[in-house]
Amino acid sequence: MKNKLLISHLFFFMISGAIVYFQIKETYLIWNMFLALLALDFSFCLNRFKNLSLTFIFTLFWLFFYPNTFYMLTDLMHMDFIGSSFSNVQSLIHYFLFLASILFGALCGVESVNQLLKRFVIKEYYFKLFVLILLSVISSFAIHLGRYARLNSWDLVLRPTVVITELSKLLSTDVLPFIVGFSFIQIMVLLFLDKESSK
Repeated sequence: MKNKLLISHLFFFMISGAIVYFQIKETYLIWNMFLALLALDFSFCLNRFKNLSLTFIFTLFWLFFYPNTFYMLTDLMHMDFIGSSFSNVQSLIHYFLFLASILFGALCGVESVNQLLKRFVIKEYYFKLFVLILLSVISSFAIHLGRYARLNSWDLVLRPTVVITELSKLLSTDVLPFIVGFSFIQIMVLLFLDKESSK
């Protein structure tokens, strides 16, 4: 467990350092990766500190930050340079760092869910499937709020009325393709990379 946590932080610093070194203009990728890493850190804390109060706090913090992990997939929309990404070395570096940061975020999400399932000993397949579907749908709503309403995890505490107002706007058929699409992607990835299923 310690090795995986150490490696994840090492990758964060490697990718972030490379983004700065190669002067990649999308420096927001570093911030997005940091938020995804927080979700992973809180999930590891769940398995490190098993006191009831701390379990509640770390679970809540994890849930707040978890949507930031798969949110990074929305950064694909900024890859407008992809048509020429293999034409020169700088473009190639840009492409790989962009892709690495997005995968880092998504993989932080997968591993954090695995840690959560481990902490609460969720092994029965259909119950796990229910949890993953529910989590993916909730996360997809949060990702939509982050991408379109530009809300952040901490707005749940700092601006709860704004969050509620924006959530009420999501009760529309226009939002359905986004929610269904992102839920499907998350469920697919989480099931494929589920540790118990891979044994």
